[in-house]
Amino acid sequence: MTYETLKTLLIAPDNTSRGMTRWWWYGCCVEKEEIIRELDFMKEAGIGGVELQILYPVTPDDPEKGFYNIPYGSPEFFDVINFTVEECKKRGMVCDFTAGSCWPYGGPTVQVEDAQQQALPYQLDVHGPTKFSCDFTTYFAGNVCAAVMGKMENCVMLPETVVDITDKFEIKELFGWPWGTELAEIDIPEGDWKLVFFVISQHRNKVGKPSRDAEGPVIDHCSRRAADRFFHDMVKPVMERAPGIRSIFCDSIEVEGHNWSGVLLDEFEKRRGYDLKPYIYALWGDMGDITPHIRYDYYKTMSELTVENFFDNLTEFSHSHGAQCRIQAHGTWGDILRVYAAADIPEGETFGDHRTLEVNTIHRRLAASAGHLYGKNIISNETFTWLKRPRFTETLEEMKAAVDAVFLDGMNMIVNHGYAYSPEKAGKRGWPFYASTHINHTVPWWPLYKNLSEYIHRTSALLRWGHNVAEVAVYLPQADVWADNKMADLHLAMRLEEHMGRAEMDGIQKVGYWFDYINDEALTALGEMYDSALHIGENAYRVIILPGVTRLPVETARKLRDFVNWGGILLCDHIPTESCGYLNRDEETAAVRALMAEAKPVLLENRGEALYEKLHEVLVPDVTVSHPDTVGYVHRAEGDAHLYFLSNVSDEEKTVTASFKYGRGVPHAWSVNDTHPLPLTETDGGYTFVMAAHESIIVVFSPDMSAPLPEPVRQSEVEARLPVYDWRLLIEDRDIPLDAPVSWETMPGLAHYAGIGSYVGTIDVPEDGCVLRLTLEGLSAAARVYVDDSAVGDIWTHPLSLVLPPQAKGNHTLRIDAHSTLVNEMMVNGDYEVCPDVVDGWPYFGAVINSHRRARLNCRREHNEMKAPVRSGVWGTVAVSVVDSPAAKSEAKW
Repeated sequence: MTYETLKTLLIAPDNTSRGMTRWWWYGCCVEKEEIIRELDFMKEAGIGGVELQILYPVTPDDPEKGFYNIPYGSPEFFDVINFTVEECKKRGMVCDFTAGSCWPYGGPTVQVEDAQQQALPYQLDVHGPTKFSCDFTTYFAGNVCAAVMGKMENCVMLPETVVDITDKFEIKELFGWPWGTELAEIDIPEGDWKLVFFVISQHRNKVGKPSRDAEGPVIDHCSRRAADRFFHDMVKPVMERAPGIRSIFCDSIEVEGHNWSGVLLDEFEKRRGYDLKPYIYALWGDMGDITPHIRYDYYKTMSELTVENFFDNLTEFSHSHGAQCRIQAHGTWGDILRVYAAADIPEGETFGDHRTLEVNTIHRRLAASAGHLYGKNIISNETFTWLKRPRFTETLEEMKAAVDAVFLDGMNMIVNHGYAYSPEKAGKRGWPFYASTHINHTVPWWPLYKNLSEYIHRTSALLRWGHNVAEVAVYLPQADVWADNKMADLHLAMRLEEHMGRAEMDGIQKVGYWFDYINDEALTALGEMYDSALHIGENAYRVIILPGVTRLPVETARKLRDFVNWGGILLCDHIPTESCGYLNRDEETAAVRALMAEAKPVLLENRGEALYEKLHEVLVPDVTVSHPDTVGYVHRAEGDAHLYFLSNVSDEEKTVTASFKYGRGVPHAWSVNDTHPLPLTETDGGYTFVMAAHESIIVVFSPDMSAPLPEPVRQSEVEARLPVYDWRLLIEDRDIPLDAPVSWETMPGLAHYAGIGSYVGTIDVPEDGCVLRLTLEGLSAAARVYVDDSAVGDIWTHPLSLVLPPQAKGNHTLRIDAHSTLVNEMMVNGDYEVCPDVVDGWPYFGAVINSHRRARLNCRREHNEMKAPVRSGVWGTVAVSVVDSPAAKSEAKW
């Protein structure tokens, strides 16, 4: 890495690394003039693109107010999508599109035979010998897809006794119409028998929060026919009528109950080599030793079907229409890394308050690992979903902490969650989304959002340089999870984290080892062995960990044996002894045991402290830091150059000592917050440096750093402190004299004010050319600072200080415009307007709109959980100091 390359990444990164935002269009109730206005807001704020998500309506059609919910698929619909794509192009922004309306994929064109299926297991206990029949009419709503009877012994169904009775279920008619289902008479031999039958429910999952005319069933995510029809009917018209969409987006796989497919039984027999029907009870009950093998085969088949027929198919469709594909895989039952790999841009998600340093397996690290294994350099993240509860309390600094946690987990593209379309006629605060951080033009701190946007821009660019470095791989116990779980729409990512241990996986990172997860395909099909490591693309894994792994495919076991023979280190807390799948299970189990005996993995007492101690014995940590619970790192490299991104996600300043395994030569450090060079002090333990609260830095080791570098900024020495006097607060058309700044929520009439308050004071500069530093004791949420009505900078994160440009001798007006959060206003004024029972415009029944407003446009949580207004404005000491640092005077930054 050269000086010029780094300088470009820090101060002039490519526009493709700008952050994006999800843009919610409620009911597609949008107008072109407002689209232009909001795109201009985004462009000015440094947002590089939008992802359209068109969802439920929040207002009825009202010609007088100018509200019209554009029907999905109408000529107006295609016209407004195309208009938006073209307006994005004019601004150098990209436009992605969520196929269908909202999530999951589905809609009005989906026929019953292509809809998501849920198999419900029913069972009856019968004692024989006897003859048995039953009329099940009105007992269940659906069709029997498979049925067996088997003899029970100690609560286990004996496989050798199973009889397929599917053909014994018959349709019962009423006046010639199919009305129910009955079981014809069957002979029950002596003993205790169980009748088991799976019913495909008539009640199909529907699209979750659809727009006007976009309602309908969710598609069968395992059926190619279902996916092809959906793409053809619901997505192709959009791509043809709105050319220029960059990516088709697939949101998280929230397909509740999707545990079956109309193609499952036929495909299962083709792929696994035997008929599933005689063994269906193993999917729900106990059939002895074969049970986990049957379950593994079931999930492996469902995985292959959804990967091939839906995810790969979606990407192929996107490419055929000149677009990329972004996929959130969490929620799927399929091979999770392989599903992420189907995308051009794999995307994670961060849900809840994530302003902490931790490995988030479920929503982030799996997506990042797939990107690293399968060569996807851009790895996206849906960010700020439910960041804080109640809503509207988020500050830009808290959002930066959340972003840094995302970056430290391996992501390098940020998609805000998000921007709610909010025309002026929707009211002062618009239409906030129910599950998000409200990040749009109606928030008081919006004019200062560009500070965070520019930080996201340059950090994303830095984290796309070179390739990620990880020397430890954690093998996913996917086979164990599949084998252990009953038939379900399995959330594989969640079950994997539970199986491995959330704290245990996080601990690997905390003791100095950035790691990737690895699956069977990457290990057996993508990996090459040499130089004592498993090489996959740019990655060289020297240690592989098997957390809680009891079963392996034979090919995986063989590859692990080869890995050890090539000098790799295999660690486990349980030596795998079982194979995967029903056929040839005895031979394959013997093979797995033999291969593991040859591999001789290092057996550990646990996957916590024992694992960490052994890691330190066998592999030097990539990075060690003195505050591993709050300071994390990402390591990127290219050739002999190494870039380390470190971030302090805590609310406190930290003096950090860090060592870098590949830190050779002279290191150079910069604050990514403001691009200042930083000093590093070499010590016995590595390098020591100071990180402010929520500060991020980069440390670069490169033999090509030959150009003269800016002088690092050191702690400025205070020459003199200047008094600030004649304070007053300008707010809400009021001019309030103050002895010193105080937060305004304590003042009469301002407890629930959200907006901008201007704190104005006077300073006397003693001589020409003085450089001053302004430091605030308290601020919420952010501030823009003016000297004599000229903007000189913003304060939005710690340290709450700003170096002011040189000033002439004499009196100057200092103005601090404090921009608050929105919560104080919303806790009393943010509730929704109730529609009358009947309205003149679509959807005509007010209850339809009221249900959406009540569930998703209300402020109940803000009303109920906020016991008192939050602090707003500036408070405490406001210090203005003359600084004597040449570095500070020269503003030595890029």
